[in-house]
Amino acid sequence: MTMWWPVLDNNHVPRYQAIAEAIARDIERGVLEPGARLPTHRELAKHLGVTVGTVTRGYGEAERRGLTSGEVGRGTYVRRRENPEGFGWRSTRRGEVGCLQDLSLACPWQPPDGEDGRVLAATLTDIASSTSAVDALLTYDPEGASARQRAIAAEWLGQQGVRTDAERVVVSAGAQHAITVILSTLLRPGDVVLTEELTYPALKSVAQQLGMRPHGVAMDGEGMLPDALARASVETGGRMLYCVPTIQNPTSRVMSVERREAIAAVVRRHDLQVIEDAVQVPLLEERAPALATLVPDRTLYVATLSKWATFGLRTGFVAAPEPLVERLRSGVRSTMWMVPPLTVEIATRWLADGTAKRLGERKARELEARQAIVREVLGSRFEVESHPRSLQAWLHLPEPWRSDECVAQAKQRCVLVAGAEAFAVGRREVPHAVRIAISSPPTREDVRGALTTLADMLDGGPGPGSEVL
Repeated sequence: MTMWWPVLDNNHVPRYQAIAEAIARDIERGVLEPGARLPTHRELAKHLGVTVGTVTRGYGEAERRGLTSGEVGRGTYVRRRENPEGFGWRSTRRGEVGCLQDLSLACPWQPPDGEDGRVLAATLTDIASSTSAVDALLTYDPEGASARQRAIAAEWLGQQGVRTDAERVVVSAGAQHAITVILSTLLRPGDVVLTEELTYPALKSVAQQLGMRPHGVAMDGEGMLPDALARASVETGGRMLYCVPTIQNPTSRVMSVERREAIAAVVRRHDLQVIEDAVQVPLLEERAPALATLVPDRTLYVATLSKWATFGLRTGFVAAPEPLVERLRSGVRSTMWMVPPLTVEIATRWLADGTAKRLGERKARELEARQAIVREVLGSRFEVESHPRSLQAWLHLPEPWRSDECVAQAKQRCVLVAGAEAFAVGRREVPHAVRIAISSPPTREDVRGALTTLADMLDGGPGPGSEVL
């Protein structure tokens, strides 16, 4: 293997931090692969013209961020990522013994009483008892779902305020698969994808894997700024916008009606196409109009059951403008031929008979109770952004905490959170904040205990090893 040498192009931070940032950047770009051996401390110090102590601190910073691991007598190596979503801040498997609570992944709550499993078992029994239903599961459908199933999905999307019909519904294996299909079908390598300056990490990963360039657009308390979007479109030439107007990930911000109308005006004026991620919209009782209703000819509305009904049922639906439907269905076929018919049948049955709504409402009520705990434990002591039915909360860290310090020291206390670095787009200044996913722990007591541990840690200040020399 050719020896890797970092390029230190950030002159605004100490050299040791620049070394850690170069490691992080080259891991993200694929230049440094998992398991790769880094130069020795002396080799790198000589190459960069710095002291061995600076390299030692740089490698130590990279290890503290979860990027590398040092093995006595063997050297420093790039860590192998265990997190299936590829987020560098998570290296402990869910449910691993010794970890108090995982607040790093925003998955819907699974009731400890096993209701989700019982409902699924009953549905599978019903399907198995019907010969026609079983036969349908064994049939190849080039459209990915039957007309009946797509009509059910269209009616459900209509309940969210997005009027469409069965012919304009594209079925995917969840929202992330839908985003992948849209980008790979409608864009080319080198194209720019405009998005919020803090965004869903999988969007960044997918765009980069496809050779596209995510570009962050400035935000305020409601989300993306219209003027900033207009400027970014002109400056980058980007024509595809990905955004989350409702319960934005990671901040939980919700655009007002006026903000949505202003964004829609920019979309029309600059001839943009929009991917509207609506994965948490079904959790809301009252909803502002979707961008898909304001600019229906330019918006691909992505919805799924994964964030509010059940995480494992990987089925999504896209309401697409008619001219794009066949291209997107072709994109689905090119990635997996068709979404597994069994999951589509389960999802549409649950939408049609009210099962999904019942499961979702129970989860929404649980989220309200957990968000009340967030306000009680954290909101009275720190600045927190959230929504009563959001799966997560966005915690702004008090001085002198940094995001990476919080992630590392919380992990030492057996609490996993997601640092702002995972959501930041491009080389903008990363806010000192962490995302706290309150939906994963089994009980409210678990949530309270983890949040109390986190709050007490923040009050105590960063521990040893955080000083800058």
